[in-house]
This record gives sequence, C-alpha cells and structure tokens, in this order.
Amino acid sequence: MTLAQRYNAEVTRLLPHFAEDLSVDPALTSASQIDEFVFRQSEYLGGMATVILAMITQNPA
Repeated sequence: MTLAQRYNAEVTRLLPHFAEDLSVDPALTSASQIDEFVFRQSEYLGGMATVILAMITQNPA
C-alpha cells in the first residue's frame, strides 16, 4: 500500500465528512506531494493533512 493510499484510508477512517476534500491521487509518492496538493485547496485542510501524515509516518503499517 502506497503512502497516498494509507493516507486516504486514514482520512476516511478519521474524518469521513472531510474525505472528499482531503483525499488525494493514490499515485502520489511522498508526504510533501500530498501536503502540497491538499494545501493548495485550503490552509485549513493542509493543516489536517499534515497531522494525518505525521500520524501515518510515526506509526507505519
């Protein structure tokens, strides 16, 4: 499972009401790509993405 796929799964699990806004292309390969993609939509969402990515990278599956 790629980082983007893990990120999308965690978004859906933690924040299902924001899943559409926070989900990214599963082909993205790095945390910085994911963060940049979401941050372009909104700083608020970018902050959420940063926290979710930190959770994923600190607790790899």
